[in-house]
Amino acid sequence: MADAPLIYLAGAGETQWQPDSPVLYQSRSGEAVQWLGLGEALQACQGGNVDLVVSVSCARLTHVSLSRKQARHLQRVLPYLLEEQLLDNPDDLWFVSRKGSGDDYQVSAVRRELITGLQQWAREAGAHLASLQVDADCLQALLPLTADLGNRQQLLLIDREQGLVIDEDQQEAFAPLLGDSLDQARQVDLQTLFDDLRQRHGQELLTGPYAPRQNRRQSALLGPWRPVAYLAAAVFLVAVVAIWVQQWRYQQAANMALAQAKQRYEQLFPGDKATSALNRQFQGRLARLGGGTDGGGAAFFPLLAPVAKVLKEMKVEPKRLQYDQRQNVLLVDVGAKDYAQLEALQNAIRKQGGNASIANYRNGAQGVSARIKVEQPG
Repeated sequence: MADAPLIYLAGAGETQWQPDSPVLYQSRSGEAVQWLGLGEALQACQGGNVDLVVSVSCARLTHVSLSRKQARHLQRVLPYLLEEQLLDNPDDLWFVSRKGSGDDYQVSAVRRELITGLQQWAREAGAHLASLQVDADCLQALLPLTADLGNRQQLLLIDREQGLVIDEDQQEAFAPLLGDSLDQARQVDLQTLFDDLRQRHGQELLTGPYAPRQNRRQSALLGPWRPVAYLAAAVFLVAVVAIWVQQWRYQQAANMALAQAKQRYEQLFPGDKATSALNRQFQGRLARLGGGTDGGGAAFFPLLAPVAKVLKEMKVEPKRLQYDQRQNVLLVDVGAKDYAQLEALQNAIRKQGGNASIANYRNGAQGVSARIKVEQPG
């Protein structure tokens, strides 16, 4: 009750509350208290929670002593135990209670019609009725107490079960009835009264079927952030979809690259079927091609290195390379201008460490075509 707007239904002589009934309203703790119509005060709380305090004249505060067995069925036995003390039909009242000392229970009763009416008016004004309590119950630790409510009205609270609001011109008429019960009463102004109402907590009347939804206060606090939350959720959803689409595209590209790699592998190594473990197949092939001659293995790269270096430097036309893994021989088909250029190619490969020889050659209209045979030296 500390920061929410507080409405105090304290009008003298009011028994049938209506939206135009005068009430006391404070927008928040420390703010000025003013008289407004009930509907106008609820309208000022639009979009947020509001706490209401009703005068003890609008409720019946009492106490009962109950056995342990009766206490187990408190809500059912209270109307019958208090029937003689009540002016209204018990079925028209809502009862709340709390444990006192010993077998004593403090009881608050208020008309169901008043609760439903206040809730309805609050909804129509766009406000959320979060709390409903009785003034004498909230302030019982400070009683007796009197307060000038303004608007020529006086609050007189003797104890938790006795109190009323009267017009100033009725004070003399009520004086003999009150006797000395208020001689030691604490006198407070309106601002102090509201401070006390916010700091003291009585029994909550909005329970059971009248209890406000627990998320209303949270909804009021989170309301301004809802658009941001919706935007964040939309951005997150778009990001998830974008990541999924990107992952799908990457997978498609990976599948295409694998298919191309398999095709290239089968072109490079005819007769060997590409599998899903293509990387391991390539590594095995390359290891065998460059792994020396142990156990009849081949050494393709030592033969290729001198040939590649010479072909890069000489102006001959390489046409085909063929490697015989069993005999560890590299055959290079080239085209040259004349036989002298072939001999120069052969000598250049020998200088690079390869044992090269001209296996055969053929003269043509465009020059000489020949096959160079390259072996390991020794």
